[in-house]
Amino acid sequence: MTSKQTVYVDIDDEITAIIDKVKSSPDKIVALVLPKRATVLQSIVNMKLLKKAAASSKKSIVLITSETGLLPLAGIVGMHVAKSLQSKPIIPLLPDRDDNDINEISEVEVDDEPLAPNSPAIDSTTDSTDETETIELEDTEEAAVVAPLTKMKRIKKGFKVPNFDRFRLSFFLGILAVILLVVGWVFAAIILPKAVIGITTDTSTTVSNIAFTANTALKDLNVDQGLVPALQKEVKKTDTEKTTATGKKDVGTKAGGSVTIRNCDYSDGFTIAAGSVFTASGKQFVSNVDVTVPKFTGPSSGCSLSGGSSGKATVAVTAATSGDSYNLAAQSYSVPGVSSAAKVDANGTDMTGGTSKVVAVVSQDDVDTAVAKMKGRLDNAAKTELGTQLRTENLKSLDETLAISAPAVTAAPAVGAEASGDVVVTAITTYSILGVKADYLSQLIKKDVSTKIDSTKQSILDDGLGNAVIRLTTTKSPTEVQMSLQTLVVAGPQLDANAIKEEIKGKKRGEVERLISSKPGVKDVTVTYKPFWVLSTPKSVKKITVTIQKPVITKTPATNSSNP
Repeated sequence: MTSKQTVYVDIDDEITAIIDKVKSSPDKIVALVLPKRATVLQSIVNMKLLKKAAASSKKSIVLITSETGLLPLAGIVGMHVAKSLQSKPIIPLLPDRDDNDINEISEVEVDDEPLAPNSPAIDSTTDSTDETETIELEDTEEAAVVAPLTKMKRIKKGFKVPNFDRFRLSFFLGILAVILLVVGWVFAAIILPKAVIGITTDTSTTVSNIAFTANTALKDLNVDQGLVPALQKEVKKTDTEKTTATGKKDVGTKAGGSVTIRNCDYSDGFTIAAGSVFTASGKQFVSNVDVTVPKFTGPSSGCSLSGGSSGKATVAVTAATSGDSYNLAAQSYSVPGVSSAAKVDANGTDMTGGTSKVVAVVSQDDVDTAVAKMKGRLDNAAKTELGTQLRTENLKSLDETLAISAPAVTAAPAVGAEASGDVVVTAITTYSILGVKADYLSQLIKKDVSTKIDSTKQSILDDGLGNAVIRLTTTKSPTEVQMSLQTLVVAGPQLDANAIKEEIKGKKRGEVERLISSKPGVKDVTVTYKPFWVLSTPKSVKKITVTIQKPVITKTPATNSSNP
């Protein structure tokens, strides 16, 4: 039995590595098991090199592969091929190919000299007329060569092999081109086309002035009397502001002493209540208790403030505020509640014990400044929230009915208290406003204008409510007000943009212009197609825009507005 070896080829092996494996094999028959999609032997040059290397080393090679692309090349060089190690090896027959369908391979020739007589793959005693040749791969099976050696033909110059890589590239490029063409057609014919139709109508404007009463107690609209049900919306907003205490306060000790009052005028005497203020050198001292000054005795001509028959009394006093500036020497004081013309005087002792310690305290100005900073934020937030509530219920805001309560303000620390850090001021404000249904106001406007236009030829195209000026004339209560409304109303032919779209979809420019121009009240029609290659109106109404041109309405100038 002829020795044989199975050699497995890696997908990354080069032709030189495969040749080395063949030459290094000690066996006469080498079965090369090729991996799938192996590219190294898809070259006629590499196939020829492998064939020559096998011949020079006196070995027979069988390619174990199912790759159909290798069969023509193996047949060209006369290489045996088997689908598996148990299959019969064959030299593939050369297919008849047209030179126009295959790639040219230059100068590929098969050796003229036959295999060596002692080659294990060929029986040297076989008669030349015998058309079979065997290679033994397994001990239990004899592989027959299907292709007769005697029918092997010399390869002609210029033989061409199909280039499958270029074929695949061309195939995929063709598919890509078809996809691009389809996508381009969809964009050009369906997505991009648009039509803009501009219609100018014969319109007129009319001024509408109405007065109405809005009342939250009303349930139903009374168009004839102008009574409109109203709703009141309310929000409560809270905000805080930090500020720095700027007030100053002396929290030291208060000076004290006593004052003696002498009476040379009042025959009945008099009483000075506790808390009465004695003043000297611009400093105020407060009496600690009630004091009764007795009447004077003897004739008034003999009364003397320095003694004699005058009545006198002494009362303890304390400085009105702390500070060492209240430490005064003994001197005269004004007498509270006694006419300066009366013969009454008061003399105080030395005032002592006053000390100074000035600290920062919260002043009312600090609080007022913080509240002023919060007001803008509170007002804006409240108006935004009230506007959202009104729009949600399709209510027209009566702006001039906005009521803002006095804020409830707290400060920590409180006004007058010592503050060593930030002062936190909190303000809580309540906002309320009235709103009415926009449809109610539209009905009032239409009733007012109905007598000012020819209803047989015109209808109201725009009631002007969006630009209306609404004024507060009288406030009867927070929930009942009298208002005035002024606006410009546009009247003209009634055109339905949606109905027009349905009529013109898919039609040419000229047909669209004739169709719309024939409608009563239409003065002019402009048709614009986009992009430039579009020549007719799209069939989808979503791609059509119809604009009915109306006069520009400017808002009536407001005067004496109290709109917050």
